[in-house]
Amino acid sequence: MYRASALTAIRYDIPLDEPERVASCIRSHLISLDRTGRVTVDGEDVSGLIRTPAISDAASVISAGSAVRREMVLIQRRFGAESDTVAEGRDMGTVVFPDAFLKIYVIADIAVRVMRRWRELRREGLHADFSALLTGQLLRDNRDRTRADSPLRYSPGAVLIDSTLMSVAAQAEAVVSLYLARKGRT
Repeated sequence: MYRASALTAIRYDIPLDEPERVASCIRSHLISLDRTGRVTVDGEDVSGLIRTPAISDAASVISAGSAVRREMVLIQRRFGAESDTVAEGRDMGTVVFPDAFLKIYVIADIAVRVMRRWRELRREGLHADFSALLTGQLLRDNRDRTRADSPLRYSPGAVLIDSTLMSVAAQAEAVVSLYLARKGRT
């Protein structure tokens, strides 16, 4: 949702470092996520457009603004109130859904995270420079950890998963197992 918001702000030439204007833009457009993970802005599927390094960086920039974060929390909570929700994000367990049934804090070695992103971009046929991706990820992580509003933090009660050596399937299996154990269905 932050990526879709960043894309929308860029499309309307709104400076990313002006959170009040970005928040106003968010309010004037319908950003939604369907049950399949498809992200839309005013009905347009932007799922593919928001996965570029430039949009990732832009999303990190706008996410530092308190006005933007307030708008996003409203949208995310509204989405979560409509039905059972699985959400991922750097403040889901601490700010958006602090009383979630199950909170998971996933970590991975920075080099592994960047390599995963590099491979993803290459699979999509996009140019990917490992060094640039690494620099960008380090900047984003620092920006997210040091922002004044809703910084990236471990959420009390969250289960820590180190995914450094795990496949996507193994990560999904671990999460489902945790969910089933919490529901008492192991």
